[in-house]
Amino acid sequence: MANGLEIILGDPDVKSVFVNVFGGITACDEVANGIVQALELLASKGEEVTKPLVVRLDGNNAELGRKILSDANHPLVQRVDTMDGAADKAAELAAAK
Repeated sequence: MANGLEIILGDPDVKSVFVNVFGGITACDEVANGIVQALELLASKGEEVTKPLVVRLDGNNAELGRKILSDANHPLVQRVDTMDGAADKAAELAAAK
């Protein structure tokens, strides 16, 4: 997750990131932990993360994943409950940049 976010967030053309997970085999709590750990790793490497991440989690362990993101309380991570709502939010945030 850290490598993927580092590449995506390092692209000057990227204005926001939309993470949409419908967890079946992949558990949403693992995705949430990966996002939190990736942001912590990037910060520890001195890489400033300034682009918003909009995250929609649904499916396997979604409630736990949402709690992990809420507890992390990262200022650039926004949780949205629906795919359409999350896509709209990511587009709105990208347009504001």
